[in-house]
Amino acid sequence: MIKKKEKPKTAVVQRRIPKSAEEWIFWIRRKGGGIFLSFLRYALIICIGQIILMPILKMVSATFMSPEEVGNPISTWIPGTFSTEHLVVAFTLLNYPKALVYTLLTTAGQVVLQVLSAAITGYSFARIRNKKLQKLFAIVILTIVVPPSVMMLPQYLFFRNFDIFGIIEAITGSPINLLGNPVTLYILDFCGMGLKSGLYIYIFRQFFRGLPRELEEAAHMDGCGFVQTLFRIIMPNAMPGIITVSVLSFVWNWNDTYYSNLFVGNRLNLMIKLNQVSGDMTNTLWGIHGKIPGDFFFEHTNMLYQNSILTSCSMLVILPLIVLFMFIQKRFVESASNAGIVG
Repeated sequence: MIKKKEKPKTAVVQRRIPKSAEEWIFWIRRKGGGIFLSFLRYALIICIGQIILMPILKMVSATFMSPEEVGNPISTWIPGTFSTEHLVVAFTLLNYPKALVYTLLTTAGQVVLQVLSAAITGYSFARIRNKKLQKLFAIVILTIVVPPSVMMLPQYLFFRNFDIFGIIEAITGSPINLLGNPVTLYILDFCGMGLKSGLYIYIFRQFFRGLPRELEEAAHMDGCGFVQTLFRIIMPNAMPGIITVSVLSFVWNWNDTYYSNLFVGNRLNLMIKLNQVSGDMTNTLWGIHGKIPGDFFFEHTNMLYQNSILTSCSMLVILPLIVLFMFIQKRFVESASNAGIVG
């Protein structure tokens, strides 16, 4: 009979438990450093998580807290009685559906224009070998450092008397006033002068410098020009940079009040409405008392009640950003890390 070959037995590694005091001291010295570093790492993560999540958790608690419990120290985190009154009042106060649609559309338009202008400019700085052009990159860096308030007056006067090389004045007889029109923001974004546009140009430049030149050389061999190479070859391979810039642009333009107040001032913008609500809560709440159900608490002169309504308004304003981050957080983290690696 043919005997079957027995499988070799795998050696079982047994961890030796220290017995004597000297062995315990040696084991602590060898393993203690790693345990201490792990403890510090997790402690730092917990502390940072608490700093980030605590305001959001307080917002959620105040939003669904009953008005009678406002100010009660027992119901700080978990309401004793859940109520949607604060949410309904804030929803009505902000005119939320209309304001949300308006803010989403305007912000999305700004994101598209900023990504387009920053990608074209960043690609030009990364690939065109021209000393004079590279000197202009120092001006781009300067726009990151210089605060926007420095250019506030020139930009305001420019849009107050908007003209393009005197063409509009020659046709109509006078420049046109674009203040109060969202097109002012679109012009700034398309020309690379929007909110944080200098940073976006820098991100794209660093990303494009990390791409292999063989892609463009092959495209030029096939007869593609500069524009065709950018949009047909480079941009499809630049998704990490596009996602990073898109998310940053959306968040910063969503939270922007400087450019919106200075050039547009539209009351449908959520951040502008939030600032107006916080400026005079008593009169603002009294202005909507006819739209509030009669069985609501609605103590519009109570300071604690006003603070709860304002907290609920803030929760509604940041809610789209939270939902956006929940859907794209994985892609955003990957894209941000990739954009940094290739740069």
